[in-house]
Amino acid sequence: MKKILWKRITLLFKNRRIGDFVCNFTAVVLGIILTFMGSDWIEKRNTQRDVKSALHLVKAELQTNRETILGGKQRVEREIRAAQFLLRNKDSLLVVSKDSLEYYSNMPFQTSFITFTTDALELMKSSALFPQIKDRQLGLSIIQAYASIKSADVLYTTYQTLKKERNDCLDAKPEVKRIYAQKLSFALLWGRLLAIDEGYDLLVQIPNMINPESFDYFIKEIDSTIQAIEKYE
Repeated sequence: MKKILWKRITLLFKNRRIGDFVCNFTAVVLGIILTFMGSDWIEKRNTQRDVKSALHLVKAELQTNRETILGGKQRVEREIRAAQFLLRNKDSLLVVSKDSLEYYSNMPFQTSFITFTTDALELMKSSALFPQIKDRQLGLSIIQAYASIKSADVLYTTYQTLKKERNDCLDAKPEVKRIYAQKLSFALLWGRLLAIDEGYDLLVQIPNMINPESFDYFIKEIDSTIQAIEKYE
């Protein structure tokens, strides 16, 4: 009888210790799981915060590039207007507005290249934050926007390069060097230059080298991406 009672007491004691152990072990495991879950949540939260900060820089860079493209477009438009003005008035340069003639006369000769930046995008890529953008369509839109910036750069550079080549052909003429040396008025200068095939060709070709409205597509692409970033922020 004593042996049976002792066995029951021992079994109860053992069961109690096992139960306590299971409870403690479960609590530890749950604690570890919750700790990892909390750490993972904090890490993801911090990552998204960094993504938004990087996107803010990208947006600022896109806005800067947009203004550069717009400035390039406006410059091209002025140069085209200058060429058309000089051609339209080639037989009456002595009587046209001197202010307009002075304003337009040097534009066909000017060559100006523009510079775009991609530092914010490169920083986002190198920091491995780009793949962390939750909106995949936004990521694609950013890539397309920077592709548009590159295309705008190529378009503008090609135009300025072609214009410079024709300008160089004009400057290479011996008679042109003599004309420049005389320091003539704008009216007399262009009257002489338009009598030279290379001078006439320069003005005729400028409007045909590029369509300024081509830049509108690139600007629209950038604007769309900026709006998408603002929604994500």
